This record gives sequence, C-alpha cells and structure tokens, in this order.
Amino acid sequence: MIKFTIISRHKPDGTRAKFFYEWAFIHVALMMVTPCVTRDFKRYVQHYGNPDIPDEYRVLPKPTMNWESFADHWLDSFEVLARNLVSADYREYMQPHSFGDSAMEVALSQGEVAYEREGFRSGGVKLIHRLQNKPGQPMDEFGKRWRDEHAPMVIETLKDRGLRKYVLNFPLKLEPSVFKGTLFESGGIDMEQGIEELWFDSLEDATRVGSDSDVGNVIRASFAKFADIETSYSMFVHERVVFDFCTPGEMTPLPAVANPNSLEASLFNRFRPFHEPRPESK
Repeated sequence: MIKFTIISRHKPDGTRAKFFYEWAFIHVALMMVTPCVTRDFKRYVQHYGNPDIPDEYRVLPKPTMNWESFADHWLDSFEVLARNLVSADYREYMQPHSFGDSAMEVALSQGEVAYEREGFRSGGVKLIHRLQNKPGQPMDEFGKRWRDEHAPMVIETLKDRGLRKYVLNFPLKLEPSVFKGTLFESGGIDMEQGIEELWFDSLEDATRVGSDSDVGNVIRASFAKFADIETSYSMFVHERVVFDFCTPGEMTPLPAVANPNSLEASLFNRFRPFHEPRPESK
C-alpha cells in the first residue's frame, strides 16, 4: 500500500473556515459518489492543521507556506493513482471542485509503523514532521539514520509522554507528468523528503515535545544528524479518517454508490454535468 499526500491551504481571497468547510463536506460528498474514487482509494484521511501555534511549541519550524491541510490517499500502486487521475469519473466530478489554493506540495510514500500502543485507534491529535534531506547526503543514508538511530530515540523519549503511534513515511519516485492537466499540476514535488507522523493523547502532549527543553533539545539534536532543520517543518493537526477499506478493526462500510443496484449508483449513472453537450430536442 502506498500513500499519495497533498499538503495545501486556503485560497488567497478565502478563509480557513470556508476552506475546511468545503473540504470536510462538499469534497467528501463528491468522493462518496464517484465510483473510481471508492474503487481505487483504499483509505482517505484528512488532517486539519493550525499553523498559528507558536514556534516555542515546535521542534521544527512552522511551514513558510502556512500549510493548513494534509490529505492522505492510500492506494495499491502508483499505476492505480495514474489511472484514477485520468479517468472520466474523476475529471468530470472531482476535478472541477477547486476549493484550495493552487500552491501545494504533493508526495508519494511508503509508510512504516515504528511504534503503536496496544488498543490504538486512528483519529485525534497528531504532530507531522516534513523532513528535508541534508544537501549532498544520499537518500539511503538519510533513511538509515532516520529509521535506525532517530526513531528508537523518539519512541524511548515519548512513549511515556502521550505517544500513541509513530509512523515513518519513506519517499517513492513520483513522475510529475502524471499530473499534467489536473489540479495538482502546479504542486511542488521533492523526492529528497520524508514524513513522520506522531499520534498523541492530547494537544498538550504534542506541544510539550517542543516546549519541554529536556525533550525538544534531544529530538532537535537527533534531527540535525540527518535532516536539514532549516528547510524541514512541523504541522500540528487533527486527524479525521473519512473512510478506510483496508485497516483491520477500523474498516468503514462501502458507500452505496459502489453497489450497482443501489439508488445512489442509479442516480449517478443518470446524471450528466450541465456543461456536457446534450442532444438537440426535436
């Protein structure tokens, strides 16, 4: 399973509240009635961010672009993602809904669970670190130090400080041409980065990572050994799992549109966008 990630923010002439509303309700509603989405996306997770949290609570700088959203789409392969983006369903129903800024970051990665507390359930407060590789350092060295040296230290330091789960996401090759003609065409792609996700019991536990000097100094020193701290960044977010068709114990029901005999599927098959050419009446 791979993850296709989109990191974005509200439009310059909009507001965060409107952006979150359209993302939470209109965008999700469109996904639930678009067959290729419910067929190809195995898990869809939204993260609502707050870039206004002060630097004193962070172990890494806040995003210079003030990113507010972090969306994860889980798929079987890159080929499935490419097929989805060019499908008629996606282009007709999903693509016209442009609710965020054209500025964004996109990434393709493979997740690896480093720690998970017994009884863990998805959702809630998270800390996300977008880690930039040091200039000139081979990516395999970046990954080795991250996995073998940094991760064990983070687990040992935070497991008794509210840490519920810890995941390392290693970058995969992403061909920019697949986004030509889509909303993601202008998205920044950097395959010299990794993403780590940390779930916490509370926002207080998450902010304490940076504000507690005993913890923050140790983690910053570890980051400095393999990552470029100045160009890396952190996001405080709240995770909302929209649907999950692949995680044991957390799987959600399939949407009705996936059943060809349902009313929803029937309505979808009879719907045509207003801009689509129609036969002249006789």
